[in-house]
Amino acid sequence: SFFDVYPRDFPNIYGCFCEGGIITGKVSANANLMIDKKQIDIFKDGRFIYAFGRKYKDDVELKINNKSKFFKVINKEYKIENIKGLPQKKVDPSQEDLKKIITDQKKIKNSKKIGLREKIFKEKFILPAKGRKSGVYGSQRILNSKPRKPHAGIDIAAKEGTPVVAPSDGKVKLVANNMFFTGNTIIIDHGIGLISIFAHLKDIKVEENQLVNQGDFIGSIGMTGRATGPHLHWGVYLENTSVDPMVLLEYDLY
Repeated sequence: SFFDVYPRDFPNIYGCFCEGGIITGKVSANANLMIDKKQIDIFKDGRFIYAFGRKYKDDVELKINNKSKFFKVINKEYKIENIKGLPQKKVDPSQEDLKKIITDQKKIKNSKKIGLREKIFKEKFILPAKGRKSGVYGSQRILNSKPRKPHAGIDIAAKEGTPVVAPSDGKVKLVANNMFFTGNTIIIDHGIGLISIFAHLKDIKVEENQLVNQGDFIGSIGMTGRATGPHLHWGVYLENTSVDPMVLLEYDLY
């Protein structure tokens, strides 16, 4: 699945070489690491992290100190999801609503910037809530018959008030009520650029800058924001690149 040039010089790499996937590993602190010709940050203890996003080409080049190795990237097919019954103002916002959306998006964009420069997340994540998986990562969304952006996360449908827990250790980066699309929202910083976003909550039980451990109660499922029924939207990002949360449940990230 890959072409070796100098395999002994390469670290163990963990995660998934796949669309929506994420990889981590360790190199020497002074190493020069390039992934597909992009300079990659080296964090505390020589740790690095990289996300592929929803669409990626067939392979990826890792270059450490000018020695290369090529890995195959697994491509995925994405389903089309037709969602009907949303309030029309949540699909075609007014000018006044657009001002609110822009303010909300600035808060979320700021939360995606690298904060903690050390890894604090566990090797494996856990599901943040029990329920039926009603939405998958990467699907093309058609809302009230209008095509919209692909889904950047998973949805878990359950009764209002169902507990939501931290899927891994982290620091609460944002607590926001009544966002236009995401409703009551929490963002947790898991370190080295990796964040989780929890949307449509009924209640929020944490505060900004609070440290949380995997499994800690952070809020409850609701249907605030753009939602047709009670569910949790769980999204994961590495800075601005979306990650399939299911990858974090299935693959170790040492």
